[in-house]
Amino acid sequence: MGTRPFRDGDTFATFRALVENTVREIDSLDNEYVLKVSPAELEQYYVSKVTITPLSLDAANHYIEGQKGTQLDVSHHFDRVAFPGERIIVKGTKLHIAIPYAGDRNLWRIRPSTFSLSGHPEIDIRDDVVVFGCTFPDDSANAERLKSEIQGNIKSLADAVTNLSRDVENHNRTAPTTIRSALAQKRAKAHAAIGAVAALGIPFKQRDQPLTFTVPTKRRESPIARPVVTKEKFAPEPVLDEMEYEHILGVLKSMSLVIERNPAAFTSLDEEAIRTHFLLQLNGHYEGSATGETFNASGKTDILIRVENRNIFIAECKFWRGPKSFSDAIDQLLGYLSWRDSKCALLVFNQTKDSSAVRQKMHEIMGSRPEHRKTVAHDPSADSRYIFVKPSEPGREIQICTMLFDVPQAQD
Repeated sequence: MGTRPFRDGDTFATFRALVENTVREIDSLDNEYVLKVSPAELEQYYVSKVTITPLSLDAANHYIEGQKGTQLDVSHHFDRVAFPGERIIVKGTKLHIAIPYAGDRNLWRIRPSTFSLSGHPEIDIRDDVVVFGCTFPDDSANAERLKSEIQGNIKSLADAVTNLSRDVENHNRTAPTTIRSALAQKRAKAHAAIGAVAALGIPFKQRDQPLTFTVPTKRRESPIARPVVTKEKFAPEPVLDEMEYEHILGVLKSMSLVIERNPAAFTSLDEEAIRTHFLLQLNGHYEGSATGETFNASGKTDILIRVENRNIFIAECKFWRGPKSFSDAIDQLLGYLSWRDSKCALLVFNQTKDSSAVRQKMHEIMGSRPEHRKTVAHDPSADSRYIFVKPSEPGREIQICTMLFDVPQAQD
């Protein structure tokens, strides 16, 4: 035995030190690394460093791990008569009571913000159980008294674990915000230090402006262990502005209403023909350059925005033909994207009657992909958003929005 639990510091100071040390580590990161690494992967790494697994005590399943004979000093027992200075030593038994638990074993040493002054039994802390001892003299064993003592010790530990879990829950709720803020500040410092132009959002260029990495237009200004990174030197690259990405997705989403109002017009269309309707909607919102439309078609099913001969936005249009076909569409989409921060959409046309089941299957496939790093948003009845990173291109994030459109089948 030998460890007095909940005595080595308190949760407030311990948890604060964990976050502060992690923030200092973030601030010491190399600027090149910060600008090249996937922000989602870096966030996941550092949030996991400050996330604490709370203790969970399985008090109902405690058991006697063992027992052994011992010598007990019972001089202080009220039912024993001892003269001043005399010690009464008798034979006794020591029970080892084990309680299963899960969580971070280091938490057994930290005092919760709410605690009892009555103390706790000494415990032996192991990987999946804690063990405390109970003794009784052999010549006056009392089962009820012994049971009461055991239950009292278990309750004192269980109450402390409950209080500790509240502190951990509060920490796990607030610490990620601090980490995300520290990462954002470090990224901003890295951009400034290297001289990169702030986030490089790309609304398309206006006609009286040269093409830059932030590129507005007419009508609506149009878009143009730690994770590893590539060895190449960081260089600023075009990024589709987040507001433009949201607007594009909104335009795409509005097509569901068009299809709903004009079902007969879509029953006999293939992917390429339906894609044309989406192109018309998008180019109605954005004015292209002098050489063509802002949104272009590629192959039979793709909607593209290209900058410097590389795809910065792509939408892939596919009918739902099952999991394999959907996974193949993801492979095709990932093969098109090459900028550091690419944004795209998978437009899936559904002719089955169970769109909820199709959405769920799409979500399961997206989450099981090896490129998946984060589910940004998932709505079982609407669109979902994910961040992918291809193993062959570490640090390059791909945002994918999956959108399902119910398209009526032609009647025989």
